[in-house]
Amino acid sequence: MQIGELAVRAGVSTRALRHYEARQLLESSRLDNGYRDYAPSMVQRVLWVRELLECGFSTRQIHGLLQFLQEEEDSEGFLACLQQHMEKLAALDALQAQLAERRERLAEKIGRYLPVQDGLARPPDLRPPQPVHRQLTLEK
Repeated sequence: MQIGELAVRAGVSTRALRHYEARQLLESSRLDNGYRDYAPSMVQRVLWVRELLECGFSTRQIHGLLQFLQEEEDSEGFLACLQQHMEKLAALDALQAQLAERRERLAEKIGRYLPVQDGLARPPDLRPPQPVHRQLTLEK
């Protein structure tokens, strides 16, 4: 299939597909007229790439995960891929904690600068609600 058809089937732009191919996340052959020709399996590959991008993986990290794309769920490769997903989750949790701490400091600073007078209520609590996270473990 040509790039336009793949774009429609996968719900992405042709520009995104060219970017994925430049990052070696997709493969195509060339027709006699020079147009890209994608295998039908590339639709699923694009969906997989998009899902990983939405989870915060970089294109470089996704390229490293390509080797695990066809792994069985009980294989060593699948477990290695799962481990990388868990490491990404831990990194996102650490980033979220760091951002929450920075937000708290900023909210306190703002609170120090707001005038407090009789009859004027304090500003609302600017802290976000605390999310609940499950601890994931990987067992073989």
